[in-house]
Amino acid sequence: MLFVMADGFSMATARRRPPAGARGGHEVTLFRRVRRTANDHVVGGRAQMTGRERILLTFEHQEPDRVPLFEQGVASRVASDILGRPALTGGGAFRFQAALAAYHGPDAWAEFQARYLGDYAALAEALDLDMVSLPWTAEHPPSQRLDQRTLRMDDPVTSTWSIFRFDEASDTFQEVDSAFRTEGLPAVERYVAALARLRAGNDEHTNKSDPGSPLHFLIERFGRGTTRGSERAVAAGVMIAVPMGEPWLEVMVLRPDLIDEYLDIQLEANLTHIDRLAKAGVDVIWGGGDLATNKGPIYSPAAFRRFLQPRLRAMTERCHEHGLPYVFRSDGWLWPIARELFLDSDVDGYGEIDAQAGMKIAELKARLPHLTLWGGVDCAGALVSGTPAEVAEETRRSLEAGAPGGGYILGSSNVIHAGVKIENFLEMVRVHQQYGSY
Repeated sequence: MLFVMADGFSMATARRRPPAGARGGHEVTLFRRVRRTANDHVVGGRAQMTGRERILLTFEHQEPDRVPLFEQGVASRVASDILGRPALTGGGAFRFQAALAAYHGPDAWAEFQARYLGDYAALAEALDLDMVSLPWTAEHPPSQRLDQRTLRMDDPVTSTWSIFRFDEASDTFQEVDSAFRTEGLPAVERYVAALARLRAGNDEHTNKSDPGSPLHFLIERFGRGTTRGSERAVAAGVMIAVPMGEPWLEVMVLRPDLIDEYLDIQLEANLTHIDRLAKAGVDVIWGGGDLATNKGPIYSPAAFRRFLQPRLRAMTERCHEHGLPYVFRSDGWLWPIARELFLDSDVDGYGEIDAQAGMKIAELKARLPHLTLWGGVDCAGALVSGTPAEVAEETRRSLEAGAPGGGYILGSSNVIHAGVKIENFLEMVRVHQQYGSY
């Protein structure tokens, strides 16, 4: 059977990987299958699943008892309203506070970390999320506080730097300058050369899944083997991307060898990290990397095939060796690279479905039925400027389009940021509770 993509080429649905994982003429279990037990809770005459069971069945393209619910980020302001107390869970203010805690030293950071992990766990339980993942924090502690809202990060290993500024009105903590912006190609050369010198030794992921790490906390609190009332799938991020900012896109044209080396270093570290995450007990690799705007990908299908596709395929293959699904996340209009990204790279899921950019759940289900989809409720539209009734209608449409046959996880189109109205987010959750059952 053939279908025609938005950019005019066709794909054969027969070439897709069967959801249950049939490969090479043999039936194999691609993902860790769910086993029902005599201890299952029964509600209304039907066994009630745990969040982890729902997620894993969804990646098998089977229908669980209800559509899973997940958010990859919830701003602290929204979480505070839900929990009825100040909470640290995510957003620009959260990342700024995290950076300040790191700036003030190990004790301040340990105190901040303990608080945000407790707050995030409480939020996951209050919303009854079926999957959990760590809130995003800065990679390096600041070296200088330039003013009340501006911090400088220096990386002595690569001799690069960046400056981040917090804007309270928009709840953003964003890079406003860096060595790459200021110096261009020389900074990229210095950065990649430094990473190459470290390649045979340490990698940046060494302690992220070790006992005592934040990820270990989530696995102990929610992962497989916990009580049935607590068990949720645990997702961990393993990204691969060429940075969208200056001057990286120019370097792709002027010095493709540098991009190759940079991505190879990422790949080597990522493969090791996937091995560690699988051993630690993670259920889903929540990966990807932003590469598009509402007008399309920032580089051509040929560039994607040249730089990203083979490395991404190596990562998905490693995930599949461990029975883990890999989800690619990116905003923007992705149809021009749909074959390369969603078929040739062998990814299992797609998230941050950007309806405003033309990525529609029904179209994705029809054209790429092997993908597990996450998202659907617009966090730049209805959740921000709509009414609860409009959010309810959009949530119902998302469920109607995505739920049949499994393979769908309800959520926002990116994150529940500080601009989302609390009443709108709670309406999305309420509609999920009312209409999300199979």
